[in-house]
Amino acid sequence: MKAEEFFEIRKNLRDFRDFKKYNYFRGTLFSILSQKRVENVKRRYHLYVSKLSEIENYWEKEKKLPSWLRLPPVMRLRLLMKSLGMSGKEITKQFLNPEKSEFEELIWNAIYKDFLYSPIAARIQFARGRIGEIMIRDFLEAKGIEFKEERELRNKKKTPDFAIEDELKIDGRQIRWIESKALFGDLKLHRFYLKKQYDPYAEIYGDGIVIYWLGKIDELKANALIKDYNFIQHKSKKILLEMKVFFADKRAENLAENINAEIYEWKSEDKKSKKFLKEILDLFQKLRGNLVITGYNRNLRTVLRNMGFEIITLP
Repeated sequence: MKAEEFFEIRKNLRDFRDFKKYNYFRGTLFSILSQKRVENVKRRYHLYVSKLSEIENYWEKEKKLPSWLRLPPVMRLRLLMKSLGMSGKEITKQFLNPEKSEFEELIWNAIYKDFLYSPIAARIQFARGRIGEIMIRDFLEAKGIEFKEERELRNKKKTPDFAIEDELKIDGRQIRWIESKALFGDLKLHRFYLKKQYDPYAEIYGDGIVIYWLGKIDELKANALIKDYNFIQHKSKKILLEMKVFFADKRAENLAENINAEIYEWKSEDKKSKKFLKEILDLFQKLRGNLVITGYNRNLRTVLRNMGFEIITLP
């Protein structure tokens, strides 16, 4: 994607409904929108913190949050609690035990709608990162390349996701490390990681590759090679790029075989329960690729839509 097009898309992406305007993968557009929202939070947060008394007064008078508090649901609610004198520890306790909180309804609503700062969003992003690493690991193993992963390099000052120990030539260059990013490579994010990771890796290990699994701006520059999802062919790419979750019962096994998917049998019913939330978190803790869910559940489908997924329901 050219930088000029990226800035135009970024400017006009406001919510998931805008995705249909562009001929790019859903995962790419989701990442661009998410990174835009996070930057907005960082830019505005200190301003809202300076208005805690106004937030408190508005809540005491109206029993709702002010419309000018333009933050993601979890951040909005945390600021409300902060304005009412709660400590960080007390706020965390409220979110861990919504059923014991006076803000129970607001907490559940925030957790199930916030695709950036909810525990569900955090677990999904962790799953994306893991899938990216799985694809690289499978790529290296298929080539018979010896490597060490980040957890095996903890005694090093800087640790890429993969340190290559055998000969691996890509584009005529001897590759010594690979870094996986389950993100869209925009200019600001790339400059941050260039200074924090890529340049130090090059000094320590030599030539390397950065893979932006959700796409990148064409004009990115680095001493390392910069690749996107086209670099490796793998069945698990679809869940990152297309962000489709399938619901099926009778046809679940055939569907899973056709799209190389895992089958997850959903059990929980009560949305406003720690059991329901835990099952969602467990689902993404185990996720390794494409996903078929059995067990019709309207609440689960709604939550996954809120997290940015396209839901495909089959009989």
